[in-house]
Amino acid sequence: MKIITAVFASCLVLSACASGTDAGSSSQPPAAPTASNAAERSGAAPAAATGDSAQQPKTIRDFFALLPEKYFVLEGCDRATDKDCKRARAEYLKTFTDVEDVPNGYFKGGCDGGQRCIEMAIFKRPDASYLVGVATSGEMMNDFYFLDYADGKWNDVSSRAVPEFSNKIWYELPRVGTTMKVFEKKITEKGADYEASEKGKKLYELVWKDGAFTRKG
Repeated sequence: MKIITAVFASCLVLSACASGTDAGSSSQPPAAPTASNAAERSGAAPAAATGDSAQQPKTIRDFFALLPEKYFVLEGCDRATDKDCKRARAEYLKTFTDVEDVPNGYFKGGCDGGQRCIEMAIFKRPDASYLVGVATSGEMMNDFYFLDYADGKWNDVSSRAVPEFSNKIWYELPRVGTTMKVFEKKITEKGADYEASEKGKKLYELVWKDGAFTRKG
């Protein structure tokens, strides 16, 4: 009987020791997650944000939805009944979208009659803000803008963001990658209130890196 009691007591001691070891292991904190580096050209939305940052546009469609008429006029918009041209903008996307490449932050829309074409590309900065490139064309007229959007306002920063920026130059917005080709803007016809142009010979390239363009070539 004494032998049985001693064996039973030993089993209780061993069980208690095993339980203590398991408890100690479960108290260790989990390994911290590893964050991946964001691409410099990306239209994909990052992790959910809080506060004002959650309201900032993050995809190429977000930026198109907010782009003011100063840079792109929607001819089908009845401004008296269509606030911010939301219906006209949706109809334009449905009718004229040629390319909507969200992962690469690129959009291209066609045109017809009085409606101009548009091309957009977004360039991501290290602080997660974007430079928005916009190229519009129609009836042989071609315009290029480089814009910032912050606190609900758009600002034309072309002369600050693009080295040697000029309205006499043609900028080819990239769909893939961070290199923008720069060409002569060849004037084919000019009147008192208009200027028809086309892409001329290649001049050099601009490379987007660390939130800025640098000239190459």
